[in-house]
Amino acid sequence: MKKILVVTAVLALMGCAEKKPLTPEEQWQGYCRSVGNAARTIMLDRQNAIEKERAIEHANKIEDDITRNFISEIIEQVYALPLEEINGDVDAAREKVRTQFTEKCIATPHDKMPDYKPF
Repeated sequence: MKKILVVTAVLALMGCAEKKPLTPEEQWQGYCRSVGNAARTIMLDRQNAIEKERAIEHANKIEDDITRNFISEIIEQVYALPLEEINGDVDAAREKVRTQFTEKCIATPHDKMPDYKPF
């Protein structure tokens, strides 16, 4: 019984241990996951008949240039897709655009981290 108590206490303390800081590459990967999630959300908006002008208006409020450029590109590409393509299998269309823009972001050269809040 004491062993179970000790193991439980050790595991609890390990959970409270300070996490190691992320490397710049890990930070970029996290940022790119957020960009992919934003792409999925933009596709959802398009599928729900949100007008392109409203999406652009919202994107223009983003202060960080890197993020604003990614979001603007996503909006242009998502709104250029035919409605039949995005409304056929809505979940697949959202996942496809999420994956596409996550991978595109990861492949983008970068020399600084954008100032962003996760999407």
